[in-house]
Amino acid sequence: MKQTSILSPTRELSEEEKSLVWQKPPSHIESEAEKRIYQEVVRNWNRGEMKINTILLEGDAGSGKTQLAKALSADFNLPYTKVTCFADMDKSDVLGSILPVLPEKDDKSDTVEYRYYPSEIVRAYENGWLLEIQEPTVIRDAAVLMALNSALEPDGSLNLPTRIVHRHPDFITVITTNRGYNGYRPLNEALRDRVQHAEKLDLPPKEVMMERAKAKTGYHYESILSPLAETIMLLDETAQANAIKGVAGMRSYIFWVDAVQSGASVQNTLYYKVLYKITTDPQELAILEQALVSHDLTDKLEELDIICQSHSDGENPEVMELNISENGEFSTKTDQADKNAVRLRKSEDSEGHSDTSSDENTDISSNDNGENGTPFYHELDKSDTNEFQKKEFRKQLNREARQSVQGSCHEEIKLIVHRPEATAQNREEYHNMAATLLPVIRELIRKTNPLLEHEVSAEFSKSQLYGTKFCADQAASLDFRVFARKRPPEEEPSLAVALRIDESASMSAFGRLDAAKQAAVALYEFCKGCGIPIMVYGDTADRSKLEQMSVYAYVDFESKDADEKYALMNIQARSNNRDGMALRIISDRLLNVPQKSKLIISISDGQPKAMPDYSGEKAAYDMKDTLQEFRRKGIQFLAAAIGQDKEAIRELYGAENTLDITDLKQLPARLVQVIARCI
Repeated sequence: MKQTSILSPTRELSEEEKSLVWQKPPSHIESEAEKRIYQEVVRNWNRGEMKINTILLEGDAGSGKTQLAKALSADFNLPYTKVTCFADMDKSDVLGSILPVLPEKDDKSDTVEYRYYPSEIVRAYENGWLLEIQEPTVIRDAAVLMALNSALEPDGSLNLPTRIVHRHPDFITVITTNRGYNGYRPLNEALRDRVQHAEKLDLPPKEVMMERAKAKTGYHYESILSPLAETIMLLDETAQANAIKGVAGMRSYIFWVDAVQSGASVQNTLYYKVLYKITTDPQELAILEQALVSHDLTDKLEELDIICQSHSDGENPEVMELNISENGEFSTKTDQADKNAVRLRKSEDSEGHSDTSSDENTDISSNDNGENGTPFYHELDKSDTNEFQKKEFRKQLNREARQSVQGSCHEEIKLIVHRPEATAQNREEYHNMAATLLPVIRELIRKTNPLLEHEVSAEFSKSQLYGTKFCADQAASLDFRVFARKRPPEEEPSLAVALRIDESASMSAFGRLDAAKQAAVALYEFCKGCGIPIMVYGDTADRSKLEQMSVYAYVDFESKDADEKYALMNIQARSNNRDGMALRIISDRLLNVPQKSKLIISISDGQPKAMPDYSGEKAAYDMKDTLQEFRRKGIQFLAAAIGQDKEAIRELYGAENTLDITDLKQLPARLVQVIARCI
């Protein structure tokens, strides 16, 4: 063992300090980050203000942060210690505590003595050790962070209850923190500013993963190690792309390899050692499984079980046995040894499996997501809604739409409400579009769902006209609301959303139509994820004399069609726009839902204009009258102006109810954020 510190050659370590210096095991492999940090610290150690003694290691769980901190202890021959932060950490955990000393058994006096006990941070600080501070991002109390900030000053000091301690010149701090997990907060700016060197730690390259696994487990079959490493890397990438919080890291890889080495099934241990450590949510597991299927890793892992079995039987893994059956076909699978089998040595570029493929088909019809969340396409699922029910529902929508415009200036306008049918092509287009939006949407859903907890209540809601509990304090109320009811826990969020899309011909310009489609998909997925009822309607005017007003009910509250969301891909630029009539129909339908808050979002690129004279002041008056009428009934309106008539749209809806979307790429995210704020 080294007798002195690398950074301070004249310093002699005590026996206690020598025991705290981390010793690198034979399995340790020096990483590029370790070499880089070591060189930077040594190069700048005696350069005054350029000295590097506070290091930040930020990365996912299992990326080797703590291993790297310990390795630096061995490199610099400094005693290693650590402190793990927690949410309720207070200043005594940083500075130490004054605690009473238990009296000896023979001591009969009533005197109570107190003694100061330094924290691990103080011990490392004044003795010049290497201190790892784990997860300071979880600390709630700002005062604790301020104490840490003071300790990390190059010439800092700590005011202890018994004395003032100055920072030892050899003291090195390594801050290790995860990214984006529960309880995570952004690293305090003042703390981050004191860092002189930072490393972003992710999964190492496949070759490095394999070398580390060999060193840790003693397992050297590269034909097995390589596809297992590829699987870990793919799962980690897929989890990040789909906002899945779990991590597939080096720990998972090493324990998976160890299980396979002991003779366990590759496929079975994949779940216990890797997948279930990432997530146990069925939908998220389906995404991960589909990523494996789309990269042919499922078949590879199945074949690896055969290869591993041959390892356990003492056979050479680099030799493949071909067995010729009576019908002339060959296979690598045998129930027993065949003396007449042809044994071939695999080439250097072999991946460890034969070129024969399994005839067994993997059933993926229950999942829509493929590589990194992108869709795997298959035929449309059979809808629970038969053709007769669809026809009756369409009739109902037409009947109610005509009733909605009675008594208005649109009463004589010929109207048809369509229910566009979804095709396999629509489904494919939908998933391609959703693949780019879902990671952000899922993250917003995760942040929004905790806000909905107040909607799930066990309290009594007073002043209701129905219920079973009599409230005496309300008996004299003038509105005679004398009962209370207990809100059931399954009660949904009290918001319903309707999205109206202008399908006029001008929407075909400048990417407006694609932006509207993306917004529809984003809102639909977000609302469904949060349990918010949503309807999506499009409209156009003057398609023909018989169809002066065309309404397209893509998604409706009352629909039982499981595939209706794919019909959103039928949104297109058509003809003119009779906005007032469309808003009246949608508003009237929205009034029927039980939710308390009702919001209509209108995506439009121009002013109302339809034949023969629906334009100018007449159209503006009708729009304002319609908006005023339904606002009185409790509906909120928001207009997303995406075209050249933004000022005119702002005049109709009001400046406070208009979003000026200059960059169309922002439209989906902006609208989802609006919904989240309304909850």
